[in-house]
Amino acid sequence: MFKVVQISAGHDNYFTPLRLIFAYMVLVGHAFVVIGGTSDSEPHVFFHFTFSYLAVNLFFIASGFLVTGSILYSKNVKSFTISRFLRIYPGLIVHVLLLMLIFGPLTTNIPLTEYFANGDTLKQPFVVLPFIETDMTLPGILASNHEQEASAALWTLRYEALAYIGTLIAFVLGLLKHRWMLLAQFLVFAIAFPLTQKLGIYDTLPATLQSLLRFGLCYCLGAAIYGYRDVLKFHVALIPVFFIIAALVNDYVIFESVFTLALGYALFWIAYVKVPALKSLQDMGDVSYGLYIYHWAVLQGVYYFMPHLNVWQLIAISGPIAAIIAALSWKFVEKPALKLKSRFSKAKKPIPTKATSSVTL
Repeated sequence: MFKVVQISAGHDNYFTPLRLIFAYMVLVGHAFVVIGGTSDSEPHVFFHFTFSYLAVNLFFIASGFLVTGSILYSKNVKSFTISRFLRIYPGLIVHVLLLMLIFGPLTTNIPLTEYFANGDTLKQPFVVLPFIETDMTLPGILASNHEQEASAALWTLRYEALAYIGTLIAFVLGLLKHRWMLLAQFLVFAIAFPLTQKLGIYDTLPATLQSLLRFGLCYCLGAAIYGYRDVLKFHVALIPVFFIIAALVNDYVIFESVFTLALGYALFWIAYVKVPALKSLQDMGDVSYGLYIYHWAVLQGVYYFMPHLNVWQLIAISGPIAAIIAALSWKFVEKPALKLKSRFSKAKKPIPTKATSSVTL
């Protein structure tokens, strides 16, 4: 019954609950960081991969698939641009303001008049929203914590936005017209990532380029799977095979590329498997974004006021708080904002399953 899975049309998938799981994986991983004080405090779950590393990679694979499908289905640059803006910025703007105006004053050790007059407070919308600086190091906050950052997880949104821009440019230039082009773009990253390691230059690259290689590999894999979605089949028995192969090559430069393939293969089997008892989860609100952007502040705030907590207590207390904030963000900010995109969208029918309907050979 569950052995072989094919990608189906429209919203008949589990990407929404899966993204929520990914966001919780990031929260769990970052709880170790908040308690331990360094990124090295987070446990590894598969060789060098941590909870948060795995989760963010999965986010980008899913995003590559869904975002590529969005632009190729609507074929409308304006609609695509507005949709992407509305998905990121309304929630992010409110997030930045709440951390500036509420979280900061609650956790700072300097007088509030000094806090609100400080240039580091006032500059936050101007540096966070264009993704210039995303840590939100507000004056005097979290003095007793290991790290004094209000929103350390926002840095990945910079690369998500760059992926959107890259998809838009590729569409305008006609580089998404044929599905082999989508595959070629994935192969560029799948080759470039290990090649830079083989040549010994990966560790000398700026962190921005390292992240572009990592996230480009994941995002373009999702896009390539979209291009070939009508011919791909995902067999449950092959999932462990992919991971075993990845484990066998962990000492080689191709490890990251092979593991990303394994991760993507498993993701799409889970996303499209037919489980009637869980079908109602497909209609749940997409609170994953809110959970992702707020979880770090919640972890930091809880630990600031209760520094005696161990990591599992921190997770147990912070998880529900972050979920409530994420649900409020979805209901009162993100969902109303997303409703505005229907004014600009031409797409009214489910995304077709045949590649030739939007991507030709």
